[in-house]
Amino acid sequence: MIFKVENLARIKSAKIELKNLTLFVGQNSTHKSYMAHAFYEFYKEVANLKENPRALIRFLNTLTKKLHNKYFKELEYLLSLPSELVEETESYPINDNEYEEELFTILNISLNSKDKKLVGFLDDLYQQLFIELSKTIDSSFNIKSTILDKISIEGSSFLQENRELSVIFLDNLDDFSADKEEIEIRTLNTLIKEMVKKLITHLENYHAPYYFPASRTGFVLTLDEIYAGIFRDKFRGQVSATRLGEPTIDFIQTFADIKTGKINELLGLRQWRSSFRTSNKKQQKLISFLEKNIIKGQIKEHRNEQDYASYYLDINGVELDLHLASSATLETLPFIVFIKNTEDITKSFFVIEEPEAHLHPKAQIEMARFIVMLTNSGAKVLVTTHSDYILNEINNAIKLFQIDPQNDFAISDIEIGAYLFKNIVNETRVEKLEIDKFGIANDNFDDVLDELLERSSNLSEKILDEK
Repeated sequence: MIFKVENLARIKSAKIELKNLTLFVGQNSTHKSYMAHAFYEFYKEVANLKENPRALIRFLNTLTKKLHNKYFKELEYLLSLPSELVEETESYPINDNEYEEELFTILNISLNSKDKKLVGFLDDLYQQLFIELSKTIDSSFNIKSTILDKISIEGSSFLQENRELSVIFLDNLDDFSADKEEIEIRTLNTLIKEMVKKLITHLENYHAPYYFPASRTGFVLTLDEIYAGIFRDKFRGQVSATRLGEPTIDFIQTFADIKTGKINELLGLRQWRSSFRTSNKKQQKLISFLEKNIIKGQIKEHRNEQDYASYYLDINGVELDLHLASSATLETLPFIVFIKNTEDITKSFFVIEEPEAHLHPKAQIEMARFIVMLTNSGAKVLVTTHSDYILNEINNAIKLFQIDPQNDFAISDIEIGAYLFKNIVNETRVEKLEIDKFGIANDNFDDVLDELLERSSNLSEKILDEK
């Protein structure tokens, strides 16, 4: 699936195909994080429409109200197409002891895909759905200026061959043709609902996005205080110095929800499994890999009488509080906690910012292997990185696939997408990197290394000349 992003900060236009594993590489301040933020929020908003009926109804009613005046002529034309009214009677339960018959009316509209006027209207309406979602995503950056204009699925069209649309009226409309505006509004609402359904179908395999921001060490150590600031802002009307984007706030709220098992009742968040003890073999394998190869110990959980969790690092039976643990432990801890509490990893979308942060080059290589394992476990993964160690180890995983495709640390080149973010004058350009069975073609890191080696050589020559 290819997404088109328009006017995201300094990125005028970009096309991104999200593969099972997608990599964003490039220098600092090239908006890799902005792009990752936008995709996370897109998946989150669509998941919310799928899983939250009230949110879906609000979205449908809001967009219907906005667009009715814009499209009233197109709706008139649509309703003039061949259709039929069918009156039926249905019995349904009012409560446990009472049944009542309710008469409803169905308006069946034939959608002819050869009708250019109709095709243009429906395609334009489908794009309005993306525009509305993009506004919500833009607001999630939590700044006053506009960051994003639009994110959409490229080439996506609502219309299908020989499709019919049914608009159901739960009332008994004896004089059906008299209430023209109501028919238009209900028809438009139904159209938008069908379009949302189609969008959900595109993304239905990945309904639980998780965001891992950079600087995870700071968030882990100060989680309770940061969350308290967000909580004061949200519910008590007090001013807080906490100013974060929605994905980072989601990370903090989710972490706090897992730790307490009670925050979900206050915030209306997803009901999490409050126990740190539940995971399947696939997830346990991922956790064991991180503990053995990066943390060099085990993460243990203690819960007090209020069911509040505290985490410790266990090294050969010696428990260390987190403030005494290494930064590698603190950077890796959120992956362990989230994976352990993920209901179905095969339907999850992990957005990971700078997985190499605070890691020695050897640990960065192990982190790259973990990312490949996570992808092979069925998750969709999006990574922003500055690390040539991570990129080169993923290249090794691609090569390994040619030799041993069943290996946990091997991945096919067709499962990976990679994009280079480059600053060009006052604009950031996003270039798709070529990938084949030998890996990802990218001289981004090579250029920096060549520059470093050349400078080193020049300095060495000057030292020798002085002698």
